[in-house]
Amino acid sequence: MTLPNGIPPQGAIVPKKKPRIFYGWWIVIASVFLNIVFGGILFYGFTLVIDPITEEMNWTKTQITGAYLFMGLGIGILAPLLGWMFDKVGPRPLLAFGLTGLGFSLIMLHSVDSLIWFYLWFSLANASSVGMWMAVGPAVANWFVRMRGRAVGIYSLGFAFAGFMAPPFLWLVDGVDYGWLVFAGVGWRDAFFIAGIVFLIMMPIAVLIIRHRPEDIGLYPDGADEPPAETTMSSGAAVSDDVEVNSTASQALRTSAFWLLAVASAFGFLAIATLQVHWVPYLGSTGFTRETAAFYLTLLPLSTVMGRLTFGFLADFMDKRRVTALAFGVQACAVFTLAWVDESRQWSIFLFLGFWGFGFGGTVVTRMALQGFLFGRNSFGALQGALSMTSEAGFALAPFIASLVFEGMGTYRPAFLAFAFLCFMSVPLTLLIRRPGLAARGFVPAIRTDDDVEEAPDEEPAPATRAP
Repeated sequence: MTLPNGIPPQGAIVPKKKPRIFYGWWIVIASVFLNIVFGGILFYGFTLVIDPITEEMNWTKTQITGAYLFMGLGIGILAPLLGWMFDKVGPRPLLAFGLTGLGFSLIMLHSVDSLIWFYLWFSLANASSVGMWMAVGPAVANWFVRMRGRAVGIYSLGFAFAGFMAPPFLWLVDGVDYGWLVFAGVGWRDAFFIAGIVFLIMMPIAVLIIRHRPEDIGLYPDGADEPPAETTMSSGAAVSDDVEVNSTASQALRTSAFWLLAVASAFGFLAIATLQVHWVPYLGSTGFTRETAAFYLTLLPLSTVMGRLTFGFLADFMDKRRVTALAFGVQACAVFTLAWVDESRQWSIFLFLGFWGFGFGGTVVTRMALQGFLFGRNSFGALQGALSMTSEAGFALAPFIASLVFEGMGTYRPAFLAFAFLCFMSVPLTLLIRRPGLAARGFVPAIRTDDDVEEAPDEEPAPATRAP
């Protein structure tokens, strides 16, 4: 092991050979499984229980989605703090907090008997989940530079495969009677209780696997033999795409690039914020049965698999700004198509899923890759949290606005047309982004303590601290 100046630190120990599989890929795999369970139960699964909740509790959809206003406010405040904590203490405390709080809150949803208690525990469950995705997403991004687009693309497949959770979760709530498979169902209350137990079991496993940065265990990003080239240019200077820009959070927040990305991301998330709540009610309003809507809910995230992989690959080899803008444009076409979906036009939903798969699948990958390209790994967590403030505003307002539109006009179409227009506006906003020239110090690997090591020869000592 050598420092960026080519000199091994005094007394350093050097591994004889690198591991066959770069540890960053194990973090990606673990994150995929976390996303499958979280996405299938809380993100996509909630639309499966909104109708049973309204029927049992006699609440309107507007009353239920009012929880997203409180949730969005809490997450908007919490996300920047957790992002800052990720950069300071790493992902493990965030995972412990997030998965424990999420599990406990879902268990408490089992016994709610009033709207205020539903607001409280549902908001706490979603706020706690921020600890999870503020840990795993930035962790994956920190372990890769050259292959970040592909790594993030694979990591995000967890939310795509979360669609497989829709039928089992529906059967858990409503029951199933299909040949040999007969189950009465436990209802939405017991379903939340079981889900809470699952998250509590997952917590210690996730904490053991997810690590902060490759430098913490004596490795470099991507499993490389040397650190990525870094810029030492001052703010405002032109920066080559071949070097890694590492900025502090305060530096990034003073750039137009950050705020253009923040607004574009917020516009792009309006549709998915609505669909995670209103997918089943929306298709029901256009003539689809509840079972058919649940089937298409499986396809909604699964359709994004190719988009996530394709755009993740493109983000590593093409201009990340143009690739991100293209993804936003395709997603806007998807949301516009969704506004005209109807049971009498079955082909329309497959056209929507085709656009959505490449559009939304692309934006969730390229946005993180673009953030890393613009600002680097130095404050990835803090900036992810700051970006979440604008995105959560959309997540808080979009489902509530869609409820008001439907209950006032009897159709969701005006809401989706408005969201399609705003998503299209993300295209020029993204193309206006220019990479800032910011200087910040990078990271040096810690000394390895593996058993299979040998001592490096004594040479001129060099401090094992962050590189200048």
